[in-house]
Amino acid sequence: MLDEEENVKTLQDYIGMLRRRKFALLLPAVAIFALAAALALLLPATYQSQATILIEEQEIPQDFVRSTISTFAAQQVQVISQRVLTVENISTIVDKFKLYDQGASKSRLPRTELAGLFRENMLLDLVSADVIDPRSGRPTEATIAFTLSFSDPNPSTAQKVTNELVTLFLNENLRERTDQATSTEDFLNAEAIDLNKELLALEQRLADFKTANEGSLPELYQFNLSTLERTEREISDVKLRIQELDKRKIELAAQLAQLSPSSPVVMPSGEVVLSDVDRLKALQSEYRRKAALYRDNHPDVVRLAREIKALETELGVQADVDDLREQLQEAQRHLAELQGRYKDSHHEVVATQRLVAQLQESIRVAGASKTKAPNNAPQPDNPAYILLDTQLNATNSEIRSLEGKLVELRDKISHYEGLIQRAPDVEKDYQALLRDYANATAKYQDIKAKQREAAVSKNLEQEQKGERFTLIEPPALPLDPVSPNRPAILFLGFVLAAGAGLGFALVKEAMDGSVHGVRELTAVMGAAPLVAIPYIENAQDIQQHRRAWQISMAAGLTAGALFLFYLHFFYKPLDVLYFVIVNKLGLN
Repeated sequence: MLDEEENVKTLQDYIGMLRRRKFALLLPAVAIFALAAALALLLPATYQSQATILIEEQEIPQDFVRSTISTFAAQQVQVISQRVLTVENISTIVDKFKLYDQGASKSRLPRTELAGLFRENMLLDLVSADVIDPRSGRPTEATIAFTLSFSDPNPSTAQKVTNELVTLFLNENLRERTDQATSTEDFLNAEAIDLNKELLALEQRLADFKTANEGSLPELYQFNLSTLERTEREISDVKLRIQELDKRKIELAAQLAQLSPSSPVVMPSGEVVLSDVDRLKALQSEYRRKAALYRDNHPDVVRLAREIKALETELGVQADVDDLREQLQEAQRHLAELQGRYKDSHHEVVATQRLVAQLQESIRVAGASKTKAPNNAPQPDNPAYILLDTQLNATNSEIRSLEGKLVELRDKISHYEGLIQRAPDVEKDYQALLRDYANATAKYQDIKAKQREAAVSKNLEQEQKGERFTLIEPPALPLDPVSPNRPAILFLGFVLAAGAGLGFALVKEAMDGSVHGVRELTAVMGAAPLVAIPYIENAQDIQQHRRAWQISMAAGLTAGALFLFYLHFFYKPLDVLYFVIVNKLGLN
């Protein structure tokens, strides 16, 4: 227990150790601190010039004019950065401001490596802020500005290069936005031209379709139906009228058959003289009756035939086929009655059969040789006959006219029935064309609206009324270097120097086997010494101590002078620092 108490080091032991090992502590400490001070003083200073560019929103509200450029601000800054910081642009800046010409080795660096060095010295930082999204109403982070900075050993060069970068960024942003607005407008113009051509083609197709299907279009369907119904009613009316005229014709023909074309001639004695036409008819009737009874060479038959021929020659007419047909019908009816009463060999039956055969032959001959009556044919002079004949001719003419109209109406019905029958297929194709035309029209109107917006947006960008970059803090001439951080280097050197000196002194003390002080001697001998005689310095020791003190004072003064030199030339001038300290302490 006593040994443990004796091995415990007290503060006096450590102070004595530091006194004994002061040179072992100071030598490495001073050497390391001097090295750190030399490093802090000899490292070249680097100056940084910085500019702040504000990203301003569009001046005119987007409710009135909407820009065609929809990229986010951060994205736009990064895109412009890539466009500006190309190898070609960087090489131009390097050549313009003669950057990296300090050494022959760097002057021979490839352009890509020079561009890499330039990018390392250039810094772009985005400035964000918490805002409320006007579309969603939620808080979000938006880029409102960005900073551009460049570092160079020459503060003036750093300022000039930063100013050049600011100019490039501003010009590139304006050019980029104008080009985007122009390209958008050009694209929409081309689309509008193509859609206009498509519209014209569809309009021509519609016109051709209407021409090819005239009358079968859907909008004419009801008109066609009503026309068809009206035409059917007209046909019914015409048929009814024809039936009425047919009845009228039969009545007129019956009345006309009972009249003689010529007016009867009355003798002074009151005897009526038959006209030549009536006499011809009477002779013909008598001839047929005699011919049915006698042979052709019978005197009565020969006489009647000669008189008929002479009278026909005189009148210039031939047998009337209609009259012959009426006589044939009468003879056939009489023959049927006789055959019902007598045998076929009966003389009346045989005579009537011969009459029927003669009438048939006469009809055949009259039909084959029938010609237009000559102008010298006798004209009717019976007023009643002429009136009925005129009415009959008018009735026949009206019947023919109505029959022609009936044909036209039936053709019209066929035409409209065809139109109505084709209507479903025509409507299907027509509606497809109309849908294509409506879609093309909607696209064209939409493109035209966007085209107008693009033109306004282009003017907005050209007049710099849209979103733009504004330099709010131009690059200033840097007064203080940003690197190296000399105070930090000196502080770190001081810490390392103190640690190294203390460690070296402790190691040297631990390796020293000599006895120092009464306690160590008591521990070694096992008993306390009777008398402790201290170290008696001689003249040489005193001289060594004085020399060491002088060296320490000189080192301290040198370190103080170097510190003041550093403060004045690398941190702040001493007079400025004095006023700063006075202001901080409130002593002014």
